[in-house]
Amino acid sequence: MDFAAVADALERAATAMETNPRLDPDGAVRLAVWGNAETLYPGDDTPGALTFDSASSAIECFCGWQGNGIDRIPRDEAITAARSEAARYRSYGGGR
Repeated sequence: MDFAAVADALERAATAMETNPRLDPDGAVRLAVWGNAETLYPGDDTPGALTFDSASSAIECFCGWQGNGIDRIPRDEAITAARSEAARYRSYGGGR
């Protein structure tokens, strides 16, 4: 796993949610990974899939929403989760 890529995606997703109040957490992670909030999941083993899965799961677990997806997590919770989890992933060797 590329810890730096996950940490960067989480940071970008948090920033995207802060700057665009209409963007839900799922769209923010898609935007951070693939550059478009509407990108459909391309399937496992495609570029960005592991980063998307890891970043989404990090937010989901931090907020206690395991298995329920991240699209309906309140933005404030998701932003806090993304920032906190980015710091955790960086501590595993993700730079900065």
